[in-house]
Amino acid sequence: MDLQLGAIQKTALIPLVIRANETKRKNARIRDKKALEILNAIETNALKIDVKHFDSFFSHEGVVARTILFDTAVSNLLETYPNALCVNLGCGLDDRFSRVDNGKCAWFNIDLPDSIAVRRNFFSETQRESMISGDILTPDWTECIPANRIAIVIAEGLLMYFSRAQVKAILNNITDAFCGGFLLAELMHPKMMNEKMHDTIRHTNAKFGWGTQSGKELLELDENLELLEEINFWQEAKKHTLAGKIGSVLLKNLNNRLAVYKWGK
Repeated sequence: MDLQLGAIQKTALIPLVIRANETKRKNARIRDKKALEILNAIETNALKIDVKHFDSFFSHEGVVARTILFDTAVSNLLETYPNALCVNLGCGLDDRFSRVDNGKCAWFNIDLPDSIAVRRNFFSETQRESMISGDILTPDWTECIPANRIAIVIAEGLLMYFSRAQVKAILNNITDAFCGGFLLAELMHPKMMNEKMHDTIRHTNAKFGWGTQSGKELLELDENLELLEEINFWQEAKKHTLAGKIGSVLLKNLNNRLAVYKWGK
């Protein structure tokens, strides 16, 4: 079986490989059994794709840091809103549901048709976890999800591949569709928008779109949003490596960030 994925969709293999390789470590900072299962399938040639360039040091540390930050943020929100709707935009082969599930939330994984087709080889829908094939630039995908519950929308490794106008369309679709909730968005600084600067992305054909110096820039695109906090990935990375400590001082504003927004009631 081949993995038939578009250029941007193919980047979902980067966090997959990194989470799997981190899981193999004796003192793993994150554990993702599903990622390991899928990587094993790739490495045994059941899937014909070369992933040898998808795990380099800086990307590895970045993905580990963002995984910890996003998982923690989702888990914290689920403590307050245990029956929330969790919407994972551009889900790829991510298995966050298994890592943060509280036994009550409803989880929706959204991605383009080619990504969902590949995902179905490894994941099955359940009563509380669904897959939706759709284009997040249009509002159609929201019609499959209830609108009367608090939503926790996850946009990890996603918005940097879209233009400013496209990000506006995505944000407007979210706040129009759900009565209220939280958006967890990964943001990239404009100075980091050169694909050749990234030790894994440069091995793909993906192109970045729009970067922000501050999470406040998204407020200009949707008046319903309120920025609650913005956390640089260095804040997590510096806990684990010397490079993280040095980077948090010398490059403190240039790493990706987790921005948390709220809208509605």
